[in-house]
Amino acid sequence: MKVMAARYKVGGKTMYVYMLGVPFCVCMDERQEIDEIFTSPMLRNRSVKLLHLLACLLYHHGEMIDRSRLLDMLYGEDHEETACNNLRAVIFRLRKILKKLGLPEGDCILSHKGTYGWNDELCPLEIDAELFAAQAERGLGMEDTMAEEKTQALLGAVSLYRGRFLPLFENETWVIQEELKYREKLGECMDVLYRLLEDQGRQKEIVPVCTCLLSVMPDEKWYLLQIRAFLSMQEPALAYRVYEEAIKVMVDTLGRQPSREFTGIFRDINKNPKKSLETIGNIREMLDDRVVPGRAYYCSFPSFIDAYRISGRLMQRNRCLSFLILCTVTTSDGQIIENKNKLEKISGQLKEAIMQSARSSDMMTSYSLSQYLLLLNGITREECSIVTGRIDQKFRQVNTSPNYMISFYVSSIKDVPPLSAITEYRQDMTEEQTGGNI
Repeated sequence: MKVMAARYKVGGKTMYVYMLGVPFCVCMDERQEIDEIFTSPMLRNRSVKLLHLLACLLYHHGEMIDRSRLLDMLYGEDHEETACNNLRAVIFRLRKILKKLGLPEGDCILSHKGTYGWNDELCPLEIDAELFAAQAERGLGMEDTMAEEKTQALLGAVSLYRGRFLPLFENETWVIQEELKYREKLGECMDVLYRLLEDQGRQKEIVPVCTCLLSVMPDEKWYLLQIRAFLSMQEPALAYRVYEEAIKVMVDTLGRQPSREFTGIFRDINKNPKKSLETIGNIREMLDDRVVPGRAYYCSFPSFIDAYRISGRLMQRNRCLSFLILCTVTTSDGQIIENKNKLEKISGQLKEAIMQSARSSDMMTSYSLSQYLLLLNGITREECSIVTGRIDQKFRQVNTSPNYMISFYVSSIKDVPPLSAITEYRQDMTEEQTGGNI
């Protein structure tokens, strides 16, 4: 991650560069709207390789990049000999395009003894990623005794973060490395910012900040800070709504389970002696079921664990059978569906089929993108087969492809292993599907 002066006015007209969040783009007018930039001749019908080269040169301005390093960045470490010729061709085309932008006369791309670089003196730059990094360093470097000034500096830094670094090239090694550094710096800013706001009794100001970040980059950390703010403001109902939304986004959209810190956040409520007394109305507002009746009750995985354990205790008391059904969607030959977009669509179809087929007294949750858990109470094993048949039928009504199938594992609660073992298996399986932690 580069941290340096944000604006360069050594020479001619400033070029404004956007690398955070929005697809990589440049413009020569600070006031130009982003949607106008997308339709500009600079970007229209340009190859990704050409834009990638421009991004490399702009981001590493102030230095001359060796040809071999530039080839690695653009074509990977296993690039062929023809890549050198391709690089020369792309640089030639890029130089022609840059001349049409109205830049000062001269060559914006410098070359010297097998190295290439951006000509800062001819065309100074203002890069949003550098602005963010510089503002973050300034805010984090200020003394805590300057609480108000430090808070404003960090708020300014966070407001400059509009999303992931160069998302158009998100699979490139050098981009991944820089993105992780920016993400780490953003997390550091948010931790310090929350502490400062909490010390000043201004926790509620973190809520809109987190909302903005969630709109561009869903992350457990921003949900957690919002929940902490609402709890400190004596607003448990609002905190729980954020919690429910977070669980849904993390499991259904991101395909990952929340951390133990996140799932245990509400355990701290009863440990707070300063909390105000709630009315029964406020408590009912948090407890009331807002789910459409007549369908299975969909809940977060942590809530499902509690329901599972309660059902096991009720079985011991009233001898009412409860069954756990694991619904898995795979290819027709039993393999994991590799295409994530297809898997997300099929997973949504399976979820809807389950919710329509089970009763409103039954509970379900997402186990992974390809698996759902269904808890049936007061039912026989034979009736479980009726439910699974109904699920399969509902699924086939919306997905008629023979390339996918639904398999069911049905067992009485007393016959299945402890849910803690299932949870550990769930974690291992998720890491295997996603390639582990980055």
